[in-house]
Amino acid sequence: MKPNCGFLRLAGEVAAVSRETKMWKVYVPKKPSSQDTDVSPAQRDEAVRWLTEIHSKLQLYPETLVLAVSILDRFLTPIKARPKYLRCIAIACFFLGAKTCEEDECVPSLKELVASSSCGCSPSEILRMERIILDKLNWDLHTATALDFLHIVCRPKIDKKSHRLACRPKRDKKVIG
Repeated sequence: MKPNCGFLRLAGEVAAVSRETKMWKVYVPKKPSSQDTDVSPAQRDEAVRWLTEIHSKLQLYPETLVLAVSILDRFLTPIKARPKYLRCIAIACFFLGAKTCEEDECVPSLKELVASSSCGCSPSEILRMERIILDKLNWDLHTATALDFLHIVCRPKIDKKSHRLACRPKRDKKVIG
């Protein structure tokens, strides 16, 4: 007997939400300091807009961008990062999101990512930043995202609508012979 895929997906989402509630930390925008040693909220927002442009160019899944932003926020929350490293951090988060959400053949190569993003860092710098991010997040990239929340909230409405369509009386079709 084949397991119900909808049930398995829901169970996975519930597990992700449960894990997220245990480790959740609110993103508190840092006030700009006089020394500019921290990434400001405006700089973070600009990095997200930049990632959105890259995502649009590469035509990847929406989950890739959402996960990349989630990883970025989870990394920037406890870490003091200098603005000059923000693009490298952001593109490394994007690369992690792509490797997590995309099919292997659709994940852009590092050279392709560097060329299409104009991030100003080398593939080896992105890999080094990727290792730092993974280390700081304890290799836990799977977290509930805003898109997961929307899937959970919208699913009952979609299920009801599809049920109504399935229960609609079928019209007689004339057979042309």
